[in-house]
Amino acid sequence: MAQTAIPTPTSVATRLTLALLDNKKLIIGVFLVALTLLALNAMAGTTATEFQGIYDKLKDWTSGYLGKAIALFAFLLGLGVGVAKSSPIPAISGVVFALFVAFGPAVLEGIATATL
Repeated sequence: MAQTAIPTPTSVATRLTLALLDNKKLIIGVFLVALTLLALNAMAGTTATEFQGIYDKLKDWTSGYLGKAIALFAFLLGLGVGVAKSSPIPAISGVVFALFVAFGPAVLEGIATATL
């Protein structure tokens, strides 16, 4: 009669470890899916006022005449580089930068103060 060896706990653990290492991508994928399904609380506080002064100053600058001057300068610089290179891409990047300066503070404030 042939005797079958009873697996020892260490050999079972070794085989399980080797099987898990072979399926590393699967384990990482399951972990990432579980992580995305895990709902976490948003902990962005709005009660602390340590940076309120600098925030207000930067917001006033970008939405005031300084922001308009920077946006106009970016547009004109992009337009000048575009004419020099005979390419519309620098002018388009100047327009995009000007739009970011003009609408960026409002968009960022809307994102920061969004509630569910």
